[in-house]
Amino acid sequence: MALTKADRNILRLMQQDATITLSELAEHVGLSPSSAQRRLQKLREDKVILRDVSIVDPKKVGGAVSMLVEVELERDRPELLPPFQRWVAETPEVQEAWGTSGRGDYTLVILAQSVDHFDALADRMMELNPNIRKFTTSVVLKTLKRGLVVPVE
Repeated sequence: MALTKADRNILRLMQQDATITLSELAEHVGLSPSSAQRRLQKLREDKVILRDVSIVDPKKVGGAVSMLVEVELERDRPELLPPFQRWVAETPEVQEAWGTSGRGDYTLVILAQSVDHFDALADRMMELNPNIRKFTTSVVLKTLKRGLVVPVE
């Protein structure tokens, strides 16, 4: 799908605040509300917009400790990957996960209620994934920036 200037403006605005009304959205991008609605629906149908979500302050709901976890697998055999990938997908504390180059095979962003909570989570991760050779954890001391905004040029 080729994105128009209006589509790109819609994407920028929706990433800032997905609760914007259609009238406000249309006014900002210079379209009629019905045209803005059609474009927005098309962006969703074409999976350019994957989801509309609310961003929750983790400290206000008990998720106070962020950690970066670098995971190194024992063997790089494709048949051993699905259990680990399934654990990552099914574990709500895993906020983000990337397959990476470098020392580790995967890097995870984990949000835990406490260090004890993370310790139990790490024990479960190792128990359910015997192909993990080792993992290294860095505790996040300060968040300088957090976001999911994709630059739309």
